[in-house]
Amino acid sequence: MRLPKKSKAKIKRKPLYRSSKISDYRFQKVLWHFVRDHSVALTATETRLSANSVTAIFRKLRIYFFEVGLFTDFYEGSNPLEITTENEVVEFLLLDYHLTRLRDKRGMKIIPGEPDYHFAESHWRFQFRLLMDQRSAEGVYNMMHSHLLEIIRACGPIGAHPQNVAMARRIRARQLDQRVSWLMRNSPEFRSEKFRVMLKEIRDIEIED
Repeated sequence: MRLPKKSKAKIKRKPLYRSSKISDYRFQKVLWHFVRDHSVALTATETRLSANSVTAIFRKLRIYFFEVGLFTDFYEGSNPLEITTENEVVEFLLLDYHLTRLRDKRGMKIIPGEPDYHFAESHWRFQFRLLMDQRSAEGVYNMMHSHLLEIIRACGPIGAHPQNVAMARRIRARQLDQRVSWLMRNSPEFRSEKFRVMLKEIRDIEIED
């Protein structure tokens, strides 16, 4: 009796973006421009997508990462995380950073009844500014890109409601720990015992969330 041959079919990876017209390769190019905070016009030119398509993807990215808890707005009480209003200096710097983004990037409007996805995005981006003061921006952008990809692969495609949110929480904690550990090793400002205690508390809060 002949046994059936083993199937050599490759295991298909879950798509990164829920669309029959945009490949994972094209989507990753859009994601890279999103990480670099490029304009819709530049991204559309570089990826050969329409401006409407890029605008739609950018919006879905913001909503997705807000729903998964990566982009947060502490003013709405949704974030027991890195930055709180108790630190007025950090709050001022964050607001200045966000308002500069609003000034430089047109079309970032708040839709009534929706969360402020743009501010939540600025909150996430601001966390990487400290790293850019200590290492090359290109290396930080690579880290940001890999962090977003990891969340997408764990929680399902962009354009769908995120799954495995508990796993995403653990990934966020590890990613935060990676950034904080790097700062503690390489940034002079974070070598004092005071800052080490503060950063440990930040990690503990995120892990308990």
